[in-house]
Amino acid sequence: MSSSNKGKEKISLRPLNPQKNDFDDTPLWNHVKVINLASGGGGNRVWSCNYCHKKVTGSYSKVKAHLLRLPGSGVTICNSISDDIAVVIKKEHEDAERKKANKKIRARRQADYLSLPPGTDLLQQKKRKPGALENAFNVADRDTADKLCARMFYACALPFNLVRSPQFRKYSLFLENSKLTGYIPPNYDRLRTTLLAQEKAHINVKVHHIKESWNKKGLSICSDGWSNIQRNPLINIMAASESGALFLSSTNASREVKDAEYVANIFIRAIEDVGPNNVVQVITDNASNYKAAGGIIELKYPHIFWTPCVVHSLNLALKRMCDPPENIGAYVHCAWISKLIADCQSIRNFIMNHDLAHAIFNNYSSLKLLKIAETRFASGIIMADRLSKVRKALESMIMDERWKTYKGDGKSVVDSKAREVKQCIVDDQWWDTLDYLLNLTRPIIDFIRVADTDSPILHLVYDMWDSMIEEIKTVVFRHEGKDLLVGQSAFFDAIHKILEERWNKSNTPLHCLAHSLVPKYYTDSWLKDGDGVQRLAPHEDQEVSMNRVKCFKRIFEDPNDLRKVCMEYGEFSSATGLFNDSFIKEARVFEEPISWWSNYGSSEVVAIFGLQITFAASIVIML
Repeated sequence: MSSSNKGKEKISLRPLNPQKNDFDDTPLWNHVKVINLASGGGGNRVWSCNYCHKKVTGSYSKVKAHLLRLPGSGVTICNSISDDIAVVIKKEHEDAERKKANKKIRARRQADYLSLPPGTDLLQQKKRKPGALENAFNVADRDTADKLCARMFYACALPFNLVRSPQFRKYSLFLENSKLTGYIPPNYDRLRTTLLAQEKAHINVKVHHIKESWNKKGLSICSDGWSNIQRNPLINIMAASESGALFLSSTNASREVKDAEYVANIFIRAIEDVGPNNVVQVITDNASNYKAAGGIIELKYPHIFWTPCVVHSLNLALKRMCDPPENIGAYVHCAWISKLIADCQSIRNFIMNHDLAHAIFNNYSSLKLLKIAETRFASGIIMADRLSKVRKALESMIMDERWKTYKGDGKSVVDSKAREVKQCIVDDQWWDTLDYLLNLTRPIIDFIRVADTDSPILHLVYDMWDSMIEEIKTVVFRHEGKDLLVGQSAFFDAIHKILEERWNKSNTPLHCLAHSLVPKYYTDSWLKDGDGVQRLAPHEDQEVSMNRVKCFKRIFEDPNDLRKVCMEYGEFSSATGLFNDSFIKEARVFEEPISWWSNYGSSEVVAIFGLQITFAASIVIML
């Protein structure tokens, strides 16, 4: 038989391309010699390797296993292939696999239903030549990708907010910038096993960096009680520091009595886990059991302070102002606030509970009426503020012809409520009173917004509380037309008493220490900028000085350390010694406290313990 006949016989013995691809999808047949068809049919052939000349009976999968040296495939691997040839064989195989994967992806895209503009279809799109602009921006492919992504969201009921996730954006950008042709996302098993374990290891590395900073900069144990969707009471514990917040534990207390001892034991376990010497304070809400638990912790760890959450303290003060009990002296002076909040609630409820009123309101307002959960801070004031913003829409609502459906005689309950709503909306004095309430409470709301963050504000609390009271006094006295210096106001006295009582319950020596370590509070510019109120430097304030010394004694148990810290504070407060430099004195005015102490202080320990403490216990709510 001639050589040409042998070539034809070889070609006929090799399996044909069943997919009719425009490329060779089984290129490794070229590296073996097909001798004959195997008995039994199918894709089996009798072939011999071109390199080791071993004769084998099997399909293309055994050719691949033999040449690519894949163990466990029922065929011996070829040891006669040089490294250079092995690289070529591997590349041929990978190229073929990639082309097959790309063809499958294109086939799936073409088979999927895509909504197209009228008069167009997929075949027409293939026939026409794309324009230069379309080629430049891949308009068709981008449109297809967008629709497939959207379909995934709709079919799997994924929240639309997922597209705002930075992780989603990172994943998309990486795919765009990479050259992963034919990439297929991880499957179900890989997501729940290998990749999950790798992500856990990655998180542990990041957590380790946070934990390493605790020994130097300290941390706060933050806690708050909450309920899950099954209404189980949870006690969440987090560690907050300059490096970030770290979740520690969550305890289901549904079968326990949450008394002081039980809560204290949860805190003690957390303190022991992170190291008692690293903890500066334990932050909780103002509930009596948490306060008692704080006392237990302070007895066991004298250097750790119990600190009530400043946001919760402000919210309690605001609640006492807006809804004062009848048995306290402030009730007579603050009852009008309670009635005003009730009016706002009635207006909102009537509109939201009656379809006609709601429809009329929506015709005139682009803003929605808010329903704030009672667990949120300042819920009543936030609702009143929204009514103030939609005043014009409310006035247009009651002037609408459809509003006349509600009869003015008030014979039915609905008509009676509609008349009460209208009376409030048309009353200019009612709106003036609402504006007065918003101006009155704005300093408190602003304080809450500043404190309800992850940023360290402990060093600002003392001054911000005083400034808040002065701002409230200014609003009240101007409204009543009284002199700020010599005037008297029974209403302000009632408000001041509420705020003072709440401050006395929430103030701790740590506030005074942090206040004492802010360089700006010793400068002439700050001392004279009190809007007519005489300000005192922290070392001249008796209350601050007394609590500062208490704090020093608890933090620095070693007498030598205590003596050194007190001497340094004396030089710092009087601007002598190392601090007696014109540039350092000027830097007190404009430089942040932490930066100032890092640059010019000889003892960073005091600055770190006094200033680098995250104060927002409400970060636990965001879990």
